[in-house]
Amino acid sequence: MRIALDTGTPVGFRTARVLLGDSAITHVGVLDPTITTTGRSGLVEDLSTYDALVSDGTTDHHQLIGRCSVEGLPLVLWPDLPGLATGPSHLPVIKGANVAIGLTAALLAHPTADVTEKDEVRIGWTEPGAPQRTGESMPFPDPIGSVWSTERSQGRFVAFRDDEWGGAVIEAIGPAGIRIVGVGDHAEYMEAITLAAVAVLAARGTYQSIIQDASTAPLALLDEITRLELDVAAWRSTSE
Repeated sequence: MRIALDTGTPVGFRTARVLLGDSAITHVGVLDPTITTTGRSGLVEDLSTYDALVSDGTTDHHQLIGRCSVEGLPLVLWPDLPGLATGPSHLPVIKGANVAIGLTAALLAHPTADVTEKDEVRIGWTEPGAPQRTGESMPFPDPIGSVWSTERSQGRFVAFRDDEWGGAVIEAIGPAGIRIVGVGDHAEYMEAITLAAVAVLAARGTYQSIIQDASTAPLALLDEITRLELDVAAWRSTSE
């Protein structure tokens, strides 16, 4: 697979390293001619020769959608972009290829989660910022542990961190007991793994030719982040 990358952020550069470390990727191209390349990476000269274009948000997404529309190339976007709802119908545009949207959906698909309509489910993730001193406690894996969080939307909680660590977690409580599935790791690395995993899935043709969140293929995303060796921790009680 050949992946083109629009990057200018630490997450994007880490994504490039993740992709170059994947034997399934034969070449990583960059749009920015000022970025130094070597080995299996190089400047994109003909976008039509790539299997997907991935962006960390450096370039305006409307411009990238236009370029991909001409080439019929899947586009993967790291930002959430909640207002992006309409666009070309002949190519996949996948947004929210990040921890908050993509990775948490993959954790919900984990077999240990085994979520049913009878469960109370809480979803949590971290973002950079000053840690809260009150709020809702969320049980992240080590090295974070249980920390205070704020409910951003129904059942979805964000915890702020002022160090390099990040996390994502889902907690399901119901008749089958308590189930917790999560990840704790370097924050930028987690974002890069998620973005790279969605990129690979897009290049393989996993996503439909519509504008969609990365969360629309949770099982495939779970398999891919596991293949890319992001460690997922899982725990369950025997009773409620």
